[in-house]
Amino acid sequence: MKLKKNMFNKLTKIHVAGLCAAAFCMLLTATVLLMTSEPAHAVRVSLKRIVFDGSKRSEILTLINNTAEPKTYRLGWRKYRMDETMSLRSIEEDDDASDILWADEMIRYAPRRVTIQPGGTQQVRLLLRRPKDIQEAEYRAHLWIITETEPESFSPDPGSKKQSIRLAVQPAISLPVFVRHGNLSVKSSITNPVLTKTAEGYDIAFTLNREGNRSIYGDFDFICKDGGQDTVLRKIRGLAVYPETDYRNLKFEIPTATSCSTVQIVYRSDPNDRDFAGAVLSEATATLQ
Repeated sequence: MKLKKNMFNKLTKIHVAGLCAAAFCMLLTATVLLMTSEPAHAVRVSLKRIVFDGSKRSEILTLINNTAEPKTYRLGWRKYRMDETMSLRSIEEDDDASDILWADEMIRYAPRRVTIQPGGTQQVRLLLRRPKDIQEAEYRAHLWIITETEPESFSPDPGSKKQSIRLAVQPAISLPVFVRHGNLSVKSSITNPVLTKTAEGYDIAFTLNREGNRSIYGDFDFICKDGGQDTVLRKIRGLAVYPETDYRNLKFEIPTATSCSTVQIVYRSDPNDRDFAGAVLSEATATLQ
């Protein structure tokens, strides 16, 4: 059992940004390492993130079975840390996470396990119970929704004496859940923009900075400013900076045939953000090097 747990911990140290897969089921069976998985779209959800702020106390999340077979899903909490280079990484039991305020103990949800028929849906209700002595801050949790997948049958070589490990990789979604309490503020800026030419178009790199006591979340537009006409070259949706880090170093490919020497970077808040409601959070200009 110790061998299984150690290998499981190594395999689950993965980076996530919405959809991800988790190595979960391990069986000692054969002489080769097998990994079987279903498409990540085996489970879909109605929301990208959940925010409890103001007087909001409840939310309904809809799970969607997007396959042709009945599927069983389990829900639970997971903890992730954001850093400046690797987006999100899982927090292990022995990691220090005292700098992050967690929301999982404030939130109840049901059901915790559900079977959904092909093309069917299931509502999951989340209820916030805010403690009386809660400090002004942003709290976070990550709701982990995983598909239960049975390993396929496997017949090892009857003449082999070697022992091996077999894995079933299960599609899963990590959904961030936030609780905001008190007078919170945040602002962002974009620094060090660099635009370089590639065979397919351009690479654009920059630093997204965060200042304040809550996270930022929004969308990027990359706009060519040449020729007196604005041309949107690419859109990137759903980029955040969480309170445990002050910045993220970002780099994106812009595949385009458009000739451009100047690209404007526009970072706009999510339209559902209670404080900013789709307003521009920051912008900068990158000039071709």
